Amino acid sequence: MAKAARELWQALGKMVRSAEWSEDDRVLRFRGKIYVPRNADLRRRVVSLCHDTKVAGHPGRWKTLELVSRDYWWPQMLRYIGQYVGTCDLCLRTKPIRQAPVGELHPLRIPDSRWDTLSVDFVVELPLSSRHNAVMTVVDSVSKRAHFILTHMTVTVEGATRLFVTNFIQPYLHQFFDDSHGLKASLKALKKTF
Repeated sequence: MAKAARELWQALGKMVRSAEWSEDDRVLRFRGKIYVPRNADLRRRVVSLCHDTKVAGHPGRWKTLELVSRDYWWPQMLRYIGQYVGTCDLCLRTKPIRQAPVGELHPLRIPDSRWDTLSVDFVVELPLSSRHNAVMTVVDSVSKRAHFILTHMTVTVEGATRLFVTNFIQPYLHQFFDDSHGLKASLKALKKTF
């Protein structure tokens, strides 16, 4: 503890007043708050208790500072907590970005007819049923008619293309031809993509 007090005295210089410091049960306190010495693991554990627990709920920088500063103190605590919260993996993945979106938003093209524009999506991690644990959904954007194709989560791009062609294109091939007996533009674009 004496070593921690000496380090603090050297770091802060004459700014330390003895009246602000106290010691009880070998715990050094600054203005009634526990002084956390310059130990990266100890400081990380203190901030983790006030930020990462389910009760705390990953609050932001200021709320975490308020929770930590109720009981603890160390020099440049705000900077340390700001860096900790700013690099928290769970916060970065789940909290929304509070800035204007980049670029302009453009509306989607309105389809001319049914089956002109399709959307394909996968519903995954379903309970296993006859060797299938995922569903490939194909939805027409005009009529909102949906087709569900059983598959598995480990399907490759080639496998998904084969499923799409055999279960959707071939049975409904007549709907993909226009009056001039050519493939519709969206199907041509799909053919170029794959």
